[in-house]
Amino acid sequence: MADIDVPERTVIRTDLEPGLLRGLTAALPGLIDRARDRLPPAARLLVRPLGVYLASRLVVYAAIGVVIALHLGASNQHFNMGWFPDHSTSRPLFEALGMWDGGWYLHIVSHGYDTQLHPVGAYLPSVAFLPLLPLVVKATAFVTGLKALHAGILTAFVIGAVASVAIWLFVRYLTDGPTADRATALWCFFPGAFTLSFVYSEGLLVVLAVVCLYALMRQRWLLAGVAALLAGATAPAGLALVGACAWGAGAALLRRPQTPPVARLGPGALATTELPRTAEARVARPRRAWLALTAPLLAPIGFLAYMAYLWQRTGDITYWYWAERSFWDGRFNPYTSTIGRVIQAWHMPEIPDFLVPTICLFVLAAAAIMLWRWKPPAVVTIYAALVMAFVMSSGTLGVRPRFYIAAFPFVVAMARPAKGPAFSALLGASATLLALLTLVVVAAVNSAWTFTP
Repeated sequence: MADIDVPERTVIRTDLEPGLLRGLTAALPGLIDRARDRLPPAARLLVRPLGVYLASRLVVYAAIGVVIALHLGASNQHFNMGWFPDHSTSRPLFEALGMWDGGWYLHIVSHGYDTQLHPVGAYLPSVAFLPLLPLVVKATAFVTGLKALHAGILTAFVIGAVASVAIWLFVRYLTDGPTADRATALWCFFPGAFTLSFVYSEGLLVVLAVVCLYALMRQRWLLAGVAALLAGATAPAGLALVGACAWGAGAALLRRPQTPPVARLGPGALATTELPRTAEARVARPRRAWLALTAPLLAPIGFLAYMAYLWQRTGDITYWYWAERSFWDGRFNPYTSTIGRVIQAWHMPEIPDFLVPTICLFVLAAAAIMLWRWKPPAVVTIYAALVMAFVMSSGTLGVRPRFYIAAFPFVVAMARPAKGPAFSALLGASATLLALLTLVVVAAVNSAWTFTP
């Protein structure tokens, strides 16, 4: 994306009060518990994840408010930076929430994919963004009557809330309630969680990933395949679920079927032991095992269907790849996003686009060790590892905080061993970094201080 140049006299204030944020995160559990006690038992389960999610959104909105109040960077213009005049409003907060990738999603909602109007070779940036989120936003706009920008913000907010509840339920299923509380809180306040308020696809991808992984663990193959299919039409990282589905199906097929118990004859025979009465009963288990193939067969269809759509519209089967390469230098180049990024940060540490991915790379190494020590079900580990493998294989962005939102098992692994004061410190630091990163992303002050999310 193009860099934004504004007068160099503009300065970012980063003196957000960390003590205030630490106090907020320390008082948060007690406030949520008191509110939960007043609700019916069925609703109490949702109070903590939703309360934490709402508190984290206040941090994001407060950071945007600082940018607007101090007239920093892009707030001196329209936040859409002139790229999408259709989304300009008199309310800068809304404009800020629809900037960066959100502008392209909203452009698709308003105008669709205009590929048929252009010859092969004239690649449009909008085709790089997959269609499920624009379809959901368009449905929201149709039902509510809102404009595309407002419908997108509402959709992102609601999906983020659903994702926080989904993660809490998923981690609680894998571990216990306290661990689910900590994991959800750290995920909501993670520095990359500002995308849950922006018109970005991370929240929708997480909801579908949780559904798919849970279905794989419960051997609900059709549900897992459909969820993975939709994830593949949401973001390229959704293809990580193809690997998870393939592993889950392979494990189910290779698992040794249990032999029915043999009835003992004579004294002491077990009266409850029964043998299969028919040939159909004897082959029922193998037949059900083959249903596991439903998941990996369905999983890539969402992404492949979009590729086929672009092929039909443009006559170029590689249209999506060349759009990614032409506008965002998207190509297989793991060196650039790893060692190359570290070298750039070493020589130019003042540039966030180099420094932040480098820090995230070292955080990923620590999180990977914690994930290995946790040892969740294999499909969970495979999904998280493949998401980050996709990110690290592309030289475009490197490992950025928002990719941890999609690869949420790494965040869960970091939250699991931290308890008491250690977790409070971790959560307070994460909330402070969330506010700071939101401020830098939204301000977009100049080419050096612009951080591409």
